[in-house]
Amino acid sequence: GCDRHAHPNVLLVTLDTTRADRLGCYGFGLAHTPAVDRLAREGVRCSDTASSAPITLTAHSSIMTGLYPPAHGVRDNGNYALAGDAVTLAERLGAAGYRTAAFVSAAVLARRYGLDQGFGVYDDDLWSEDAPPLFMIRERPAERTVTRALAWLDEWRGGTPGQPFLLWVHLFDPP
Repeated sequence: GCDRHAHPNVLLVTLDTTRADRLGCYGFGLAHTPAVDRLAREGVRCSDTASSAPITLTAHSSIMTGLYPPAHGVRDNGNYALAGDAVTLAERLGAAGYRTAAFVSAAVLARRYGLDQGFGVYDDDLWSEDAPPLFMIRERPAERTVTRALAWLDEWRGGTPGQPFLLWVHLFDPP
């Protein structure tokens, strides 16, 4: 089995188009983000961070590869995809014995854009959601994305004892 300290479970939650100074865990007293605030209390909350780009796919490509946009080549949503030769966090952790899963809430992170590399499960099924308003992208509400991620966690609990996980949950509306 895996040593829990050598191979901790990794839950990566990314919040799209969200300013940290509007979340309770970063000091905004009027925030209604109890789930995110609890995760911040019980997990690791980064207080000095910056995005590599103000664009969803580009920024997430950097998060998953550790590379800046000129190195991974993703410069915008929709017109670019992460190349197959890029090495992602999911590929590295998968090679180390982790079960990997991603649940994304926006069409700009659909598998065709390459971020599915290394994930055993990549849930980008947004087509059953309501059609977006004109000029907006298709998205899934946080409650539905989180419900699917929690179902995967229940399945993981019944899997190989001691096998760590990487679970990425991408949300537009922080709970």
